[in-house]
Amino acid sequence: MSEFTRREFLLAGAAAALLGGSSSAQSPLRTPRPGREVEVTLVGRAPDLGEETVSFGVPLPPGFLSDEARLRVFDAAGAEITATTRALEPWRLGGREGSIRSVLIQFRSDFRTERTKRVRVLFGQRRQRRGGALVPVAETLIDRDGLKGPRVLALLPAAWLCDSWVVGPQTPAAESGEFAAYERFVERNFPGSLKYLDSRVFSEWLYDRPTNYYKMYARTGEAKFLEAGYRAAHFMRLNTEMEGPDAGIFKLKGPDLKYVYPRAMHLHYLLTGDERALEAGRLMARYCLKHTDPVYRPASLTPSALGTDPEKNRSFWSPRHQGYGLLGVLHGWELTGERVYWQKARECVDAYYRHQLQPPDGHPPDGSLRQDWSLYDPNEASYKGATSPWMMALLLDPLFQFWTMTGDRRVPEMVVRWCDFLDRRGMVPDGSKAYYVIDCFAPAGAPGGELGPDMEMHNPEIAYTFAMGIFFAGDASRRAVYRRRFDRLFPLAVALDVNRPARAFSWTFQFSSQLVYFMRNRGGHRA
Repeated sequence: MSEFTRREFLLAGAAAALLGGSSSAQSPLRTPRPGREVEVTLVGRAPDLGEETVSFGVPLPPGFLSDEARLRVFDAAGAEITATTRALEPWRLGGREGSIRSVLIQFRSDFRTERTKRVRVLFGQRRQRRGGALVPVAETLIDRDGLKGPRVLALLPAAWLCDSWVVGPQTPAAESGEFAAYERFVERNFPGSLKYLDSRVFSEWLYDRPTNYYKMYARTGEAKFLEAGYRAAHFMRLNTEMEGPDAGIFKLKGPDLKYVYPRAMHLHYLLTGDERALEAGRLMARYCLKHTDPVYRPASLTPSALGTDPEKNRSFWSPRHQGYGLLGVLHGWELTGERVYWQKARECVDAYYRHQLQPPDGHPPDGSLRQDWSLYDPNEASYKGATSPWMMALLLDPLFQFWTMTGDRRVPEMVVRWCDFLDRRGMVPDGSKAYYVIDCFAPAGAPGGELGPDMEMHNPEIAYTFAMGIFFAGDASRRAVYRRRFDRLFPLAVALDVNRPARAFSWTFQFSSQLVYFMRNRGGHRA
């Protein structure tokens, strides 16, 4: 018997109608309140350093600063530096504009005798020494293409970056506590990832390699991660189609939504102010907007032929496609402020909520967003009711982002229902991994799904999923169930070598660092 009654479905539908897809102009999370100043470390990198234009973005938490003129920059001796600033983007929570999200700062400094310097940025005081016109960011780089990074690298502290929410709510690596094994996991796998920074093999860029590095930087403040992010982001920008009907696609792959990452360009823009990233990110977001249909309509789909790419030149629906579509749409809203993106994001969440509570196949709901897998990829499975745990993790990531922007209470409900299903139907008997494809209609005693070739490599995403469930679960008994799952998976996850295959690095780290945040704040935001 289904755990969801008709009455519950009708009540949930009424709640959704009242919410209208968005419940608040404020994030449901407590807004961080960092100190009124931040120390920035400047590292000269160019071989011919001289009088340099220092240029960097400082991301800010919501409600922190409304006037970019109310900041001052001081050198190590306490003297104010003549500086020029520009607000890069407003916060756009709850479908409306707010305070400054990131501010670009530029000033001149002599690096001929000192390659490393520290400056303080003080907020709340009107600047006394105002500079002239801004210099194009491209002119502050070692080479204009950006692959070698800036002539002077600006490093912000991890605590500031995490408080800014530039990569969403995060816990600094130094504060991981009992989850410090995750930080060792990052350090062990990072060096092996660098050999792919110049790769022209498209699959080695799958799952948003630049974002991985920027999240590592945000949680540590370390130069090695920022430098890798710079190179990866510019490689992606340089290989993005900027014109024509397919503008926004990754040229090494061709038209394929799961290779289109406006988030990467957005992060680069917030941290650097490079307008070229803004331009590329907006094109990517527009591509995502045009190619995202959140409603699963099985009657309109046909099976792909065995032995062929199930996504090439055909209509299909999958949680992975939906995850990257919604993610691109959300960053499109943040990058442009155009209402069409906000409306599409709400349509997506509406559709997923209905899908979970009233599956299109007409069978009772079970907590999954199931589909007929034979209409997607019969090479993997032909179950009439199926879903993918690792693909669902890709959808949970933007759903959580949407929740931070709206407080929409349907998101915690969806997460908890999914975690209940995953616990009940999605794990292999010994709990060491999830099924690659879950058979939602498997009878008692039958295998629960297809194992796939490498499902243990997705343990970080499954641990992340249960950590999000712990974050949202409203009762201690449910959190205890999820915690047992997490405790089984987490040690297995952080023991992995995720550079084989190369794309595993990105599917592992594109959002899994948030599991530390979830576990450090467990049960604080209940469904």
